[in-house]
Amino acid sequence: MDAAVTPTTRPTKSRNSQLPQLPPTSPAEEALRLSEEKFATAFRLSPDMILIATQADGRCLDVNAACLHHTGYTRDEIIGHTTRELSWWNNPDDHSKLLEQFERDGAVHGLEVEYRRKSGEIGYAVLYAEPIIIDGEPCVIAMAQDVTEYRQAQADLQSRNNELDAFARTVAHDLKSPLGNIVGFGEYLQARPDLPETTRQDFINTIVRNAFKMESIIDELRLLAKIRTGDAPLQPLDMSRLVGEAQHRLTFMIAESSAVIAAPDHWPAALGYGPWVKEVWINYLDNAIKYGSQPPHIELGGEVLANHLVRCWVKHDGPGQPPELETQLFQPFPQLSTVRATGYGLGLSIARQVVEKMGGQVGVDNAPGGCRFWFTLPAAD
Repeated sequence: MDAAVTPTTRPTKSRNSQLPQLPPTSPAEEALRLSEEKFATAFRLSPDMILIATQADGRCLDVNAACLHHTGYTRDEIIGHTTRELSWWNNPDDHSKLLEQFERDGAVHGLEVEYRRKSGEIGYAVLYAEPIIIDGEPCVIAMAQDVTEYRQAQADLQSRNNELDAFARTVAHDLKSPLGNIVGFGEYLQARPDLPETTRQDFINTIVRNAFKMESIIDELRLLAKIRTGDAPLQPLDMSRLVGEAQHRLTFMIAESSAVIAAPDHWPAALGYGPWVKEVWINYLDNAIKYGSQPPHIELGGEVLANHLVRCWVKHDGPGQPPELETQLFQPFPQLSTVRATGYGLGLSIARQVVEKMGGQVGVDNAPGGCRFWFTLPAAD
């Protein structure tokens, strides 16, 4: 077999012997090649944004895939342009700080910046930059770690902390008044056993009324905990039953105020979670009794809207709301200070969260001769 192959391969061997021989790779050259391969791999696969630009005019020479992903630009849109031409700097001061720090220290380490994506969205990044020489030209290699999700998480946490703090103040405020009445009237009854029976009964009624108020606040807190920790199944609602149960919960308040409540015999079919919808009715009726005329005349109603929603409302004949207050009544706890000055507070804020959790909205309208609080729910097919 060797004899057969030799005549065939002899011409090739002869030609190969005439080719110039490459010098053997030195250890330094091999090390450089391996280093360049490692750099190219790290550049290509890094999850952080990496950009190489000239020092002279800041024009981009290369970017990695992560940079394209986070900014939303294509490679052709970036190469040959400066970051200012691409309007990447949401805050021009960030670019000035970058140049100042690079000029002063010869590098940039940990500069927090805001950058604008191609979509117009704002991102946040921590920027690092070092000088580098490429083909004899001074350049800059910049790496940016996107921290947008982290910044958003921080903002959400701060918002939750602020809300929790305001919530604690709101609850303390709302519980303090009825608790103070219970303690005050109870101590007075203890100290004055000689009080007339009618006076004693009035004091006992006041204690019971304030105890019911505290119970209502505690029920609202339990409801709030539920709407924050889970979803509720939306089912066809028996609105007449829910309205009746809400009025039953407020029996003492209705009787004491001599409130007159008119409700329709039939309600439009809606979807929701019964226990939550009942709490909304309780909050709306409670407010209508408090802020209607004396005695309050309250009208309940419902209608089907064009966008496959059902709107229910509670209308009372008390004074309307100032326009500047209408947008604040249902605000989360941090904004409740202004609202509480008028007597509205925890209940309406919770009502908003409950209804929005079920896919609806809440609102208030100043109607002739009164004020109408409404909420929407998905219509049942």
